[in-house]
Amino acid sequence: MLAGSRILQAPRRTCAGGCSHGTQFALRGPARCTVRVRVSEKEAEEAASDSVESGLAAIAKQILQTDPEARESLRRYEEAVVRLEKAKAASEELDRMFAEAQKGAVITDEQQEQAQRQRANEVMADAEVAAAERLLAAAELEFAAAQAQQQEWAAAANDGPERIESVKAATVAATAGLLAELPLTMLTAGGDTPALSSALTLLSAVAACFLFGVTYRYAVRSDSSNRQLRLGVVAAFGLVRASGAADVLQASSAGSDDGPLSLAGAVGPGALYALESLILFGFASVAVEAAFNAGFLKRFGERPQQ
Repeated sequence: MLAGSRILQAPRRTCAGGCSHGTQFALRGPARCTVRVRVSEKEAEEAASDSVESGLAAIAKQILQTDPEARESLRRYEEAVVRLEKAKAASEELDRMFAEAQKGAVITDEQQEQAQRQRANEVMADAEVAAAERLLAAAELEFAAAQAQQQEWAAAANDGPERIESVKAATVAATAGLLAELPLTMLTAGGDTPALSSALTLLSAVAACFLFGVTYRYAVRSDSSNRQLRLGVVAAFGLVRASGAADVLQASSAGSDDGPLSLAGAVGPGALYALESLILFGFASVAVEAAFNAGFLKRFGERPQQ
């Protein structure tokens, strides 16, 4: 030490571990009044704490070595601490599992709710489609009914003019037949022939030509160039009319001496009557065709003028 300085030493303190600590101060003389602190208070406290802990550890070690009961208690304490840590870990694991399960349940509920909404939307869409299909079917039925009604009205509208044209054709044919039959009746009738018989003959010819006119219009239609068809209709009506007359003639001559097929009583008059019928219906067909060509009559299927 320098001359003129004093060294003050604090009393030593002894801790439980038998260590001694002291604080030493160096004081300079009057020439230099500098105080040097060898150990700070904080370092002293830390050193004291370490000494206390070391002392306690040494005491505990000594007790455990000398006292079996204390050692057993410490072992049970350590086992309890281990079990407690395991229990805490298990509890944390359970909490985590519960949280995941709850989260999964929430997701599942959302998925189920979404699936239910989707199914509800699908059911609503199916119901709307079914309703639309029913409405469409009803509309189609209404349209079909309206179309059928329209066709009926059109048919009725067409039937009226068609009937009128048929009556006109029958009238033309009857008039032509009357004009053709009148000279034939006057030639074949004698002076002793009753007027009623001649009138009935004319009436029969007019009625036959009236039916012929209607049938001819429906049969020939637009096939006016088909000569075979026209002649076939004339021949059919002529043969039917002649066959009826021939039946009457053979029945009336059955009681005669020449029999039912006598030339004078049945065959001759029948042939003349057949020729007369062909001339009658042929003249009526020519008159109807002339009316068609003149535009007075419309063929069947053509739109009549209103």
